[in-house]
Amino acid sequence: MINGFIIGQNKIDTDAQFLSFLKKSLASKTVNSEVKNSFYERAWKYWNTHKIAYNLHPKKYKQMIDLFHQNQQKYMEKSTPPLDRFEKSIERFRRFDARNTLPKNPILFVGSSSIVYWETANSFPDLPIINRGFGGASLPEIMHYYDTVIFKHAPKMIFIYCDIDVENGKSPEVAVDAFKGLISKISNDFPKTQILLLSMKPTLIDDFLGKDVRTNKLITNKKLEKYCNQYQNLHFVDITTVMFDKSGQLRSTIFIEDGMHLNSTGYILWDPIIKRKIKELY
Repeated sequence: MINGFIIGQNKIDTDAQFLSFLKKSLASKTVNSEVKNSFYERAWKYWNTHKIAYNLHPKKYKQMIDLFHQNQQKYMEKSTPPLDRFEKSIERFRRFDARNTLPKNPILFVGSSSIVYWETANSFPDLPIINRGFGGASLPEIMHYYDTVIFKHAPKMIFIYCDIDVENGKSPEVAVDAFKGLISKISNDFPKTQILLLSMKPTLIDDFLGKDVRTNKLITNKKLEKYCNQYQNLHFVDITTVMFDKSGQLRSTIFIEDGMHLNSTGYILWDPIIKRKIKELY
């Protein structure tokens, strides 16, 4: 136990216990990696258990989520991950490309984990698909590996999905500027390529990632859609509307256990949208 906080506990708090824990954590003046890790271990166990209930009845958890966000601010780190942290994944791409004949004029999928988890070969079996999603790639990391994951494939069409920048706390303005930088580079190298930006998806754990994550995703989507409408070869693709049921509630059944990544049911919702865009533009 450190300053009243249980380290490495296995039990899941009741609502009253978790509320008390959040208050004690916020009041404590001790900030170090051990206390921080303990805080997130305990907090994520609680939120993971309550993520569906939270999305159905967020008002019930308002005091707890407000205190949780205050604690997040307390433990926030300023450091930026190194751009080459996914080098092993990129090296696997290089080795695969060196051993295989890849399609020419491909439809390229690039981005973060939503692209990684997407079994695009099964979803679009008759199309020349190349999937180069890696890790939880941010836009700067995609730019860092641009030559390997984009330029070498000379795509006829490219789908881009990346929500990591916003999930990591970047503002919509910063995220949109990063998209513009990537789009400009692709357009200069391949002026005839159709570029399609996929809308940032909502998840069951957006509010646990950060105070304004869900709101900033919506704002970023609107800004990207407005930007795309200005250019002939640039398209915004809404893949999020289908993720809500008729009552406007985010479907909990389309996510795997972590509440962030889609399961096969989720991708089944996305596939027809992508097929229509390919048929329209390819």
